[in-house]
Amino acid sequence: MKSLLFLILAAAASLTAAEPSKPNILFIIADDLATRLGCYGDKTAITPNLDRLADEGVVFTKAYCQGAVCTPSRTSFMLGLNTRHARSNHFIEHPDTMTMGRWFREHGYQTAAIGKIDHDDPNDAYTDPKAWDVRVKREDMAPKLPTQNTFFDEDLGQQRKRVSLIRLADSQEAMGDWVRAERLIQFFDKERDASKPFFAAIGFHTPHVPWDSTRAIYDQHDPAKFTPETTPTDATPLPPDSLLQEPGMEMSEAHHREGLRAYYAAVTTLDQQIGRLLDHLRAKGQLEKTLVVFTSDHGYHLGWRGQWCKHSIDEQVLRVPLIVRRPQGAKNAKAGGIVELLDLFPTFCDFARLPAPEKLDGKSFLPLLTDPKAEGKPGAFCQWGNGRTVRTQRWRLIERRDGSSELYDHSTDEAEYHNIIANPEHAPLVKRLHGMLDKEFGPMTKASGLKQK
Repeated sequence: MKSLLFLILAAAASLTAAEPSKPNILFIIADDLATRLGCYGDKTAITPNLDRLADEGVVFTKAYCQGAVCTPSRTSFMLGLNTRHARSNHFIEHPDTMTMGRWFREHGYQTAAIGKIDHDDPNDAYTDPKAWDVRVKREDMAPKLPTQNTFFDEDLGQQRKRVSLIRLADSQEAMGDWVRAERLIQFFDKERDASKPFFAAIGFHTPHVPWDSTRAIYDQHDPAKFTPETTPTDATPLPPDSLLQEPGMEMSEAHHREGLRAYYAAVTTLDQQIGRLLDHLRAKGQLEKTLVVFTSDHGYHLGWRGQWCKHSIDEQVLRVPLIVRRPQGAKNAKAGGIVELLDLFPTFCDFARLPAPEKLDGKSFLPLLTDPKAEGKPGAFCQWGNGRTVRTQRWRLIERRDGSSELYDHSTDEAEYHNIIANPEHAPLVKRLHGMLDKEFGPMTKASGLKQK
């Protein structure tokens, strides 16, 4: 009897010793996703899985990216550096720079990257070859079935008529993001080294154009339920060239609604694949051992001032969704402190009880996961296109290379329609915010905010 008990205890000790001592991390990245989600208060969004993730974690209501398009944003958060220290081609020019994936791999994690994590380059030139034990590019995961293409045209367009492309598939299996989720599930089931914790990053395509969804999901969205955004008649005109790549267009209300329908359907498609991943981890008993972080590389306009894309340093583009589910952490909570995506790298390190690389520009927001009411950072910064900006809890200051500036008061103007920079009573505030920009990026020069790929 004693011998049997000894064997049972020895076997249990052996299993315990084989389990990794550090937690897993699942990093989920959407592309071109605005905060148009149910958990962010959007009642037209059909996002049950992300809403469930929010119920089980913390929603950050003031999270900001550091690039107005994919590459500068992703370069920044994968390196933990601001866009002064890490421009779009930084890793190509400085391949010895420490990357997020390499850091975790060197510290005992099994790492996997599925889809678009850095820049979407067929040759993976932007991706650190030392970072990932398993690396699968988007090009290696083509959808299994063809999709039908429908061009979303607008005959009232002033400078371009084609807004985007709507693609509808007959089944989930035809969707590129279904294939990506399936590939990560394959990693979990067949390629995992159970003696190590995993750091898995997956980059989904949706809702980047073309807007992909299944016919069934598309039909769930009633265009009559969407309210197209209209610019107030007293809105302050934007400075010349502030929307660099988007000329703006007149659009009929019917087309505006149809565009919103296609975009929201793509978001629901994304939501379904995220649900597959979370359900799989839950079924395997891994969810309570895993930090889950969901975000997007940047936001999206969807009709703001007639714009349908990104490419500008305003609230619509720079504010991103950020939802974090921490095992044994706060549940169904909202954190209103300012955080930046470049804070992800040090936060992951803090959560995993690892030291962070030297000279990171980000700051761990782990304290906000413990106490969502805690203060965040003084401001969020972005330098891109023809200018730079700082967003504080109440204000956004934008400085352009042509000498123009904008100041928006988010306590009364969340959509940034009324520039109050000319109000003399705000001069001390503008001076203080200008000083914050100089501290983050250095003095403003003609090259400041140089457009990046």
